[in-house]
Amino acid sequence: MASTEPSAGLIQRLLPYIHERRLAPGDRLPSERDLAERFGVGRGAVREAIAVLETLRMVERRPNSGIYLRPVESEGSVEALVLQAGIGVPLSPAEVREIVELRSLLEVQAIALACERREAAHLAQLDGILAESERLLAAGGTLTDLDAAFHLAVVEAVGNRVFLRLVNAFYLLSRQRRQRFFAESGQSAASHAQHVAMRDAIAAREADRAVALMRRHLKGVESHWMVLLGRDGQPDRSG
Repeated sequence: MASTEPSAGLIQRLLPYIHERRLAPGDRLPSERDLAERFGVGRGAVREAIAVLETLRMVERRPNSGIYLRPVESEGSVEALVLQAGIGVPLSPAEVREIVELRSLLEVQAIALACERREAAHLAQLDGILAESERLLAAGGTLTDLDAAFHLAVVEAVGNRVFLRLVNAFYLLSRQRRQRFFAESGQSAASHAQHVAMRDAIAAREADRAVALMRRHLKGVESHWMVLLGRDGQPDRSG
């Protein structure tokens, strides 16, 4: 008997299946009936899963023809990248490089705007994150999650909710990479010191100094990942 597996669970199985079969943009997926039989689910669950992938611009239905893969690299949504990374479908080295580059462009602009627009509440939020970072470091922890919290708080000070949602997507994409980054000795302490300097520049509304600090901060992260990619040249499975 077919199960009533939720569409999210089916997607977690369907995308790796597509990747493993090396299906390319323009390739036709098996029919709803075939997919239901392959995964042991009802056709309704398949339709729901396909509807989600359509919304993310990963597949398209062609009348009287079937379901086809779209060119995700040019047409897929950012949420599609987040979904793939979250379920272990690897990002290519090129995708990692492009994500790092775009993150840098967005966050450099964000900290410049934060210097202009920040309010007392934003500084209080940054101070709270930095205080928690100090406590965590003193206890021997790492900044995997607090690093994201700090950077998102900087973007929040811009006052543009769509901007915040876009940058948040990049942090959802990079969580496992950040775990690896901060697991290395000294990375958390160094990042915390740089965060403190950026907070002070935002408080002083010194946009040029803040931008220079952010660029230096992100350049160090970028260099780290480029070394790793150059070392093995393999697709990144960590998101």
